[in-house]
Amino acid sequence: MKPFKAPGAWLIDIEGVLVRDKSYQPVAGSVSWMQDIQRSGVPYCLVSNNTTDRPEDLIELLRGLGFPVTEDGLVGALGLGVRWLKERGRHTIHWLGTPGLVGFWQASGFETVTSGPCDAVVLGANSELSISDLDAALPALQDFGADLVCLHRNTFFLDAESNRRLGPGAWAAALELVTGAGKVVTMGKPEERIYREALKRVGVRPGEALFISDDPVADLVMAKELGMTTVFTLSGKYSDHEILGRMEQNHWPDIIVTAAADLSATDTIMGN
Repeated sequence: MKPFKAPGAWLIDIEGVLVRDKSYQPVAGSVSWMQDIQRSGVPYCLVSNNTTDRPEDLIELLRGLGFPVTEDGLVGALGLGVRWLKERGRHTIHWLGTPGLVGFWQASGFETVTSGPCDAVVLGANSELSISDLDAALPALQDFGADLVCLHRNTFFLDAESNRRLGPGAWAAALELVTGAGKVVTMGKPEERIYREALKRVGVRPGEALFISDDPVADLVMAKELGMTTVFTLSGKYSDHEILGRMEQNHWPDIIVTAAADLSATDTIMGN
């Protein structure tokens, strides 16, 4: 057992850690756990690949459940995607994520199209995405040099009924094989940029931060490579340790817990 002191900052995934995936039911003990962290005065930040909810709606939902969270305390793939596109003058997008967010993109200043030329094809989670949807994006990628912007690379996610659904990482793997002159970029986990943004938000060095997630592959490998303490919780995608057998041992998380509430907000904690 390797000891770890309570961190200088907490970086916290949402789905599978605080709530039960797309059902958004709180994981047992998670509300009081976060309230304890708030009372401790240690900075914390939500780091999320959520691409199915507007950031403000997600925060409102979590606050309604009792979590002490704010929009300033959320670093998300959607927000990073908006910023990247705007900074590079990409104004017209072909959105391949959940249809309910078309209005979000338009309100953020983008024109959305469903075929033909555009500046970027943007991938997010969409359980209803079809092969015909992917086909419709091919001319933009192959003929018009559109960028392929992957909001994250999760290969699957759990829906509100805990069913596995293919994530944007699976679709990105297919589309990047057929891109033309455009860039292929990733905004969220496991891309380094979202971790750096979160560290900036809480104002600590990687070695002072603890990152907790239910996905040791997509979330924790990069966090560990950057020098953070990593915690794998069995309250989300994986209910046991079997997934670790498919990973390099040097990528294994430092700590494994049944749920986030197993971690003390202030005391020394122990890792596996």
